[in-house]
Amino acid sequence: MKKIVMFGICGNMGVSISKELIKEEGIELVGGFDIKNAGKDIGEFLTGEKTGYRIYDCRNDIKKLNPDIIIDFTNADVAYESINWAIDNNIDIIVGTTGFSRDELSAIERKSLKAKSKTFIVPNFSIGAVIMIKISKLISKYFDNCEIIEMHHDKKKDAPSGTSLYSVEEISQCKKFNESRLEEGENEIIEGSRGGFKDGIHIHSVRLPGLMAHQNIIFGARGQTLSIRHDSLDRSAFYPGVILAIKNIDKIQNYTFGLDKLIDI
Repeated sequence: MKKIVMFGICGNMGVSISKELIKEEGIELVGGFDIKNAGKDIGEFLTGEKTGYRIYDCRNDIKKLNPDIIIDFTNADVAYESINWAIDNNIDIIVGTTGFSRDELSAIERKSLKAKSKTFIVPNFSIGAVIMIKISKLISKYFDNCEIIEMHHDKKKDAPSGTSLYSVEEISQCKKFNESRLEEGENEIIEGSRGGFKDGIHIHSVRLPGLMAHQNIIFGARGQTLSIRHDSLDRSAFYPGVILAIKNIDKIQNYTFGLDKLIDI
């Protein structure tokens, strides 16, 4: 039986995943962490039926619960503190929060490798999105250029998305497409029209109400294009990936980045 505490339990992702976790066999949701609803029964908050487990706003109260795993869906600032706290207290942590800087991730990795606990950073829990990135990495060498359009709901804090940045990092390991953001003679009439630019790939971020999480990786070559698109239509798309992470956390290294490490293609 894995004892789980959900950090950010009152947020949209925290609510969606926690509602499923409390029904899962072999898992016990023993607490929540959030600045909202502190002291409230988790079950009463999620489903209207009491479970005897509460929401806390102090990490020291979480430590008393002796959890096996923390799952974090907060924001980058809170999550960075929580990761360091979990490592210091020898608690495994699975992080779905995005928006970390490269320096922050490097610091987490260095600290995790010396720890007794596991830190699993997962930019996207959708198994379909992970497969999209893996396929894109495999075929990139056959094309002349690549651009990414990522679309999310209008409440998303970071742009571009963690998934698009990870896609670029993986693809660029196989092929570097562009040396500079604009080609010689290319005229960007409105600044930013050609999108962001990282490791030779342009990224275009769309934020609109009505969207959830969507990404289209578009490859181009002479006379043809190939698009690989993934759509998460609601937050239930992320739950199978969360369960996959929980069930395999004992098998991974002390620091692991990306759900792809658990998917063999």
